[in-house]
Order: sequence, then structure tokens, then C-alpha cells
Amino acid sequence: MAENILVDLGPLLSPEASIALRGDADFAKLTERWREWHAPEVAAVVRVATEADVQQTVRFAAQHDIPFVARAGGHGATEAMGKAKNAIQLDLRSLNQVRVLENGTTAVIGGGADAKHVVNELEKVGKRAVTGVCENVGISAVILGGGHGYLQGKYGLAADQVTSARLVLADGELITVSENSHPDLFWALKGAGHNFGIVTEWEYRIYDAPSHKYSYETFIYSGDKVEAFFELANRMLQGQPAGVTQWTYLVKIPQIDADHPVIFFCLIYDGPAGPAREYAAPFHAIGPLSAQAGEATYHELAVLTFQDADGLGCAYGATSLRFPTVLKSYNPAALRKVYDDFDATLQQVAELAGTIWLIEGHAVQAVQAVNPDSTAFPHRSESVLISPFINYKPNPALDEVAQALGRRTRQYLLDGSDDPTKLRAYVNYAHGDEPFGAVYGWETWRLEKLRELKKEYDPENRMRYYVPIL
Repeated sequence: MAENILVDLGPLLSPEASIALRGDADFAKLTERWREWHAPEVAAVVRVATEADVQQTVRFAAQHDIPFVARAGGHGATEAMGKAKNAIQLDLRSLNQVRVLENGTTAVIGGGADAKHVVNELEKVGKRAVTGVCENVGISAVILGGGHGYLQGKYGLAADQVTSARLVLADGELITVSENSHPDLFWALKGAGHNFGIVTEWEYRIYDAPSHKYSYETFIYSGDKVEAFFELANRMLQGQPAGVTQWTYLVKIPQIDADHPVIFFCLIYDGPAGPAREYAAPFHAIGPLSAQAGEATYHELAVLTFQDADGLGCAYGATSLRFPTVLKSYNPAALRKVYDDFDATLQQVAELAGTIWLIEGHAVQAVQAVNPDSTAFPHRSESVLISPFINYKPNPALDEVAQALGRRTRQYLLDGSDDPTKLRAYVNYAHGDEPFGAVYGWETWRLEKLRELKKEYDPENRMRYYVPIL
């Protein structure tokens, strides 16, 4: 295959494109990922430089029956990724343009751009957009799964910002999808899009940037505050302002507690400091070990919440297992079980000390203003996302205990949910063992529609390496 790629595919690519094979000096750097465990087995990397490069590579892979995966940020992590053997990796990172259109309300964003690049480029012209939180995650992957972020309460999900997309289908055909062009596929792209093609370019809504920074207040609580904290957080979720995000971790911080995990809580407010401090006041009353307030840029928030390129949530190279749950509210009793199990596991397996439980409480006003049937994203009525990031250096001896921890704690949360018979999980965090309905919605019509669209647009099921529909 390597010889065929160089001899047959190479001449079809633009002069700026390149191909890297195993053994090449830059191959390891090009294929490193956030999660190395069950990652794709890559035989060749095609660094595309143009939209046509994507088409030619996908056609070549289809003609030779070679698996292929797209990569921007390299954070895609789900069980099906590991089924891509001797695959071609399309490296999209050169397709990272950010261009504001004349109307000032939309921008053209390349399919290989990451969140930090988009934020920085828009800031230069006084604009901003809904993005994910981790800085170096590719924006396309976020959008394709729905896309949560700090600004969703004001503007909606990332997927809600898309006005059109240029999409290379699994046979190499390039199409534009929008409400007026392939509208059913446009519907699927916003929530289940990993299954339908490779986006080379988005047309995306943007907004005027405010003069203020984000305001924040961080609190650290000891483990005995689990019930008190989540009971208060639940009350604060009711009527939570559109600009507020509750960002919480269960995490081991030895400098604060050498023996047990703590609760790290960051209340993020898209607005000036005064209202933020007033809103945060009740969290002082339950006795934090420490509290700190300030104002921050997007990048400074990423560093503060471990979501920068080197943070626990985003850095490359760990095993990083996730077992997510989507909920309408926090269940303090269930979260007590999660905390106690996490604590007990760390006492026995110190190598898992880099694990964090990410607990997101989002504002949902603009999310729920969108007709829930109008996109493939199935979880508009929920505001809480919970997932462990079970982080450890790759070590097969730890894999079973790590997976068992993730499954047990996911079950605690499901048992304590409003419907224990139906797991709900955010597809961008999915482990890959979830029932089909858990990630794509339990309504029969929704699942049938996705399956029919898959048969129409990818009958050979070539796009099957991220929480596959078929």
C-alpha cells in the first residue's frame, strides 16, 4: 500500500500536499493522539493542502478498499477508532482558514482549524463564536457531535451556528449541504456528522465580541462537601443566566489534600465581574477550602480549567477513558457514590491519580430555543454532562481496572437519573460501548432516519470509525 500511495496517489495531490509513511522522521509526531489506547493503526499520513487533495485521497482509499480517518486536533477517542487498521490518515490541519464575510455575521472556517486558532483569529477583528472548551480540539469534530461551550446559553450549540458546509462524501464527491441543499444530510451533520463525510469548510455564525473578559470564581471543597455542593449547584442551575457555566472536577490535588480527591469548581460568567460575584456568593456559604476570583481571556480560562494544550483534559499521550452521562440535573447521592468509588480506587491504584471527573453544568436557553427535531443532536432537554477522564500512562495491566471504574460510576449516575432505563451520552465523549440510542437519541424516528441517510450517502459504510451508525 505504501508504494501505491506514493506512486499512484502522490501525483494526484497538489504541490503543497505531502505523504508521510511509517519510518519517516515526522510520522510519529503526525500520528500522536490525545488517547493512544485503541487509536487508529495508521500506515500513511496525507497532509492535504486543498479541498481537491481530500477528494483525491478519499477516492484512492475507496478504490483500494483502504480504511481512512480524518484528523485535525487528534482528540477523537472511541472504541471504533481502534478498528481502523493500516489506515490512511488525512491530516486536515492546513485547512485552517478563518475569514469573516462581508455581512459581518458569518465566517468561513476551514475544516482543520482548532478552537484556539478560531478564537484568536476572530478576536483580531472584534468577533467571537461558539467553540468547544479544550483549546487544541479540532472545531469540526465538536460541531459534528453538537458542540457544547461557554457561549451556548446565549447562542446555542456549535452545530446551531452552521449555515452551510462543504463536505467530501465517502466516495470522494464534494457537495455543499445547507437548509436548501441536501437538507436531510444537513440535519444529520449536526449531531451525528462523524458518520457522513469530511468537512473541508464551514460557513458559521459569528458575533460581536464584548469589551469585557470572562469573569470567574474558583472554589475548592473537601470531599465531605459533595452533597452540600451539588445540592446548591442544582438550585443554581434553576434559572441559571445564559452567560453562566458551572465547571466542576473531582480531582486529586496533593498540595491541597494528599490523601483524597477534592471538588474543584469554576463558575464562569460571560459578563463583568460585579454580577458574577453576586451570583457566586452562595458558594462561599458552604465552606470552601479556598476561593479565588478574577477575569480571564478564553486562553486564560483554558489554563485555569486544565483545558489548554498541556492540561489534564487535553494533553496527548495518556490512555484517557471516558464513560459519559447526560442528565437533567445533578444527583448528589449518586455523585457521592462516584466520589467514594474514585477515592477508594486511588487508594489501591495510585497510577490513576491523573484521573479527573469532568462535570459540566451548562446554560441552555438558546439551546432549547431550537426545535429539538431540527437537528440530529438528541439531548437538548439536558443541561448536565458528566464524564470521567481516566488518565494514566499506557499500561495494559491497568486497563481492566480503569474500564471497570468507568462502567461502575456510569451506572451510579444512570441509576440516579430521571430514567434509569435509558442511558444518554454525549457522542463527542462516548466510550463506544453505549447503546445506539444513548448517543443518537431514543426516538424510533430519529434512529431510522439516521440509518436511512447512512445507506443513501455512505452505502459501503466507509465512515465507520467514530460511534458508527451502521
